[in-house]
Amino acid sequence: MKILICGKGGSGKSTLTSILARALNKNGKTVLVVDADESNLCLNRLLGARMPDVLMDAMGGRKGVKEKLNPPLPVQPEEAFLKDPLTLADIPEACLADANGVKLLVVGKIRAFGEGCACMIGNISKTVLNRLQTKPNEIVLIDAEAGLEHFGRRVDAGCDLILCVVDPTFESFTLVDSVQRMAESAGIEVAYVLNKVDDTVRQPMTERLDSRQVLTAIPKSEVLFTKSLNGDPLDVDFQEIQPICDFIERFEKPSVTFKIL
Repeated sequence: MKILICGKGGSGKSTLTSILARALNKNGKTVLVVDADESNLCLNRLLGARMPDVLMDAMGGRKGVKEKLNPPLPVQPEEAFLKDPLTLADIPEACLADANGVKLLVVGKIRAFGEGCACMIGNISKTVLNRLQTKPNEIVLIDAEAGLEHFGRRVDAGCDLILCVVDPTFESFTLVDSVQRMAESAGIEVAYVLNKVDDTVRQPMTERLDSRQVLTAIPKSEVLFTKSLNGDPLDVDFQEIQPICDFIERFEKPSVTFKIL
């Protein structure tokens, strides 16, 4: 199952990705985290993993990517860098880092002034997710770039579910309207995770969303804030994460229904 995690910048996408990956792994799932955000430089730190070889670099950089994704001559399937279909076992070992059982794949990063736009990184992400086939008990979590660009690049088309992180800001709720509309257009289920919630904002936040699509509310946490500030692994257990794990478990079966918060 492939799950894309989206939201506005600063909403807590990487935080949710990290603690959800850890929880799913503890529940017995094989978890791959795909860092598809070209501007996020710290997801490996939040997971407690080393930085692996970046996939775009392993493919030969911008020039090599063009040749590998669009070879001038037909390539035998066994010779392709990114096979079609692609399994977790086909991902180059050097491009994977381990965080206590959770695997991390970093698609690409913008590192230099004037090196070009991030479209190629989005193209790699789209190719990987469209080709990648998961087995039962395998979960792929994609930490997307902030905002809506992943929809424009059709990265979401290779996913089974979208989790949108919503924090207590006007911008976040404005984004929700577009996420809902674009997810429906793409034919992909979307569910919402409230983040940075305290008693002051809980009710107004829940009233602005369809409660049937809200899976859980993660509390505002000084522990998470401090660990994120210091770049420490988010090795924190939240009981509020379990409803997401339960929903994912049910989602793999045909009769999924949303949990009412």
